[in-house]
Amino acid sequence: MKKNTKIIVTILVVLLVTTAIGSVWNRQYASEKAALLEKAEIAVLDEGREVSRLSMDVIGQLPTADFTAMLKSSVMKSPEEHRYTGIALSDLFASAGISLEGKTRVVVHSVDGYAVPLTIEEIQALENVYLVYKDNGQYLASYGEADGQGPYMIVIRGDRFSQRWAKYVCELDVQ
Repeated sequence: MKKNTKIIVTILVVLLVTTAIGSVWNRQYASEKAALLEKAEIAVLDEGREVSRLSMDVIGQLPTADFTAMLKSSVMKSPEEHRYTGIALSDLFASAGISLEGKTRVVVHSVDGYAVPLTIEEIQALENVYLVYKDNGQYLASYGEADGQGPYMIVIRGDRFSQRWAKYVCELDVQ
């Protein structure tokens, strides 16, 4: 076998092994996050360390807000007004005992791998960022269900094109 062929084969083997390890790790991560959605729980983290898990029962006991926001999606011809029910993210952190003082952002993680960073200023802005669980009076359908977006979704009222909204939210990491 030529020297170049051996190098190419070695590189391919290393890439294959790396891909296999990554796939196994990703499968475990995805199954852990899917379990959160099945239980309708959301993990609240402080600098990557889980400090709380909130269930729908707990979230339902917190002060909620009903508000309207325009949903714009690439598959829609025009934006649609929706009436959402949820809790301001700043109130959620306060109820979980997490101070936002000295923090710079919150990273929202969804079960499908989507992640969106939010600045602390966005979160603390009045009536801006919400963790919602109802759309037009109905609980959000879960991941895998027809028209599923939940059970939790982040709605940013200040995002006029809803590009940074996140559905299937399973984790909030304060950093």
